[in-house]
Amino acid sequence: MSGLQKRHRASVVCVAEGHLLLVRLRDPVSGFVAPYPPGGRVEDGESPEETARRETLEETGLRVRVDPRSEVVDTYPFRWAGVDREVTTHYFAATLEDPFTRELPPVVDADYNLGALWMPVEDALAAMGSVPAIAASVAKVLALTPRLPSGGGAR
Repeated sequence: MSGLQKRHRASVVCVAEGHLLLVRLRDPVSGFVAPYPPGGRVEDGESPEETARRETLEETGLRVRVDPRSEVVDTYPFRWAGVDREVTTHYFAATLEDPFTRELPPVVDADYNLGALWMPVEDALAAMGSVPAIAASVAKVLALTPRLPSGGGAR
């Protein structure tokens, strides 16, 4: 993967009431639409944990607590906007800071963000199957974290 553009990211894996928080994104060049865990590029001077929280709020309107003990870091090839990249993503389990509700707040984000959604965990893993490396990383985080109820202070 040495000749690829490098990208350093962070994402959250947030489960509430048996549903995984996802963002539907459309590649601006290919038009391919898929669900992804909320996340984005680590900014200069920002920790991956801070990135994961910030990006989740920007993309979904939800505030989350990130568990740094759950961190999974994976590197994989990824094509976005016609550019092949070597992506390193820090994945973190997260819980909601506020009570769970299926209705998500409206957000203003990039044009390629088609909106956030809650999807049953098994369905979400299957839907992310178009990008096996991301689905596998999410599954690793899920395997590391106990299935506890979340939202409104649950840890």
